[in-house]
Amino acid sequence: MPAPLKIRLTPQEDEQLLALKSDTNVPKRTRDRAEAITLNFRGWNVNQISSYIKYSPNTIRKIFYRWITRGIEGLYDAPRTGRKPRWSEEDVNYIESSLEKEPRTYNSYQLVEKLKKERSVSLSRERIRKILKKKIGDGKGLNIR
Repeated sequence: MPAPLKIRLTPQEDEQLLALKSDTNVPKRTRDRAEAITLNFRGWNVNQISSYIKYSPNTIRKIFYRWITRGIEGLYDAPRTGRKPRWSEEDVNYIESSLEKEPRTYNSYQLVEKLKKERSVSLSRERIRKILKKKIGDGKGLNIR
């Protein structure tokens, strides 16, 4: 059985973690990590925290290690890898408004050309379909084929 872990916090760190836990603009995983640190500081052991937060004991230990080695920055997720999307929410909103306002029906080829010509966004028709399906839903009530 691993040795019990005990986190020691300064009053300033305790206040920082309390503010972080209650900030709704911070991702839930980061708030959970802050809560795990404060619970350990208040005397909870790894298994109790694991049961309460619904993370595995190994994950709780990793949270503690990240706190010890990186401090408050260790509670945040690292940036994700991958290419940034070529389209933005404004592009999807533009498509939605075009489909709602204009009386005509568009197919995916026509939407590709419309985006390319009017917004300088180059996407494939398959990508347009996936975006619309994900963002707009099943397309009922919209003029798309």
